[in-house]
Amino acid sequence: MRPTVAHTTLFSYLVTRHTGRTVRTNVERQIAEAGHTVLAVLDLHHVPLIDFSCADEVVAKLVLLASDTSTRRRFVLFRGVAEHHLEPIESALRRQGLAAAAESADGQPLLMGAIDAGALTVWREIWALGHTRASRLALRLELPVQRVRGLLDDLESRALVIRDGDRYVSLGRALSEAGPPPAGDGEAP
Repeated sequence: MRPTVAHTTLFSYLVTRHTGRTVRTNVERQIAEAGHTVLAVLDLHHVPLIDFSCADEVVAKLVLLASDTSTRRRFVLFRGVAEHHLEPIESALRRQGLAAAAESADGQPLLMGAIDAGALTVWREIWALGHTRASRLALRLELPVQRVRGLLDDLESRALVIRDGDRYVSLGRALSEAGPPPAGDGEAP
């Protein structure tokens, strides 16, 4: 299973709700035009500032869109998340009980927002492995397979991992298997 990847590199200060709405609608349009299973990648490397209203308008609303299982499968991965991005993003996500998968500015995996410790542990293991089955992960973590399966299903329902048959795939692995974006693809304000 290979998702369609929609890359968006952001190059601006994200400091007003209006700016956030413009960015979000551009990303939503790219997602709507993409294939059946979509992995939207938002690159924040060149965003020097994101305020609380923009984090709510861009991050939280895109995560809500991804976790809506009534339509096709959509996933969102934030890349280039720096220390100065964390407070507004975490606040927007936690306020709505949401979580988002990300990579820090130096490429380390991050799970931001509202997440319990067990789910965080499972998410980190999947990220490290790339993909796994519940039974293998249960052995690795020395936990009951039903507990691990429940945590995996919760992560999948929140669009934090991709389920492919009986395998669970990290968003990082899905992105690497999809290959690099076309040159100049998906630039946004």
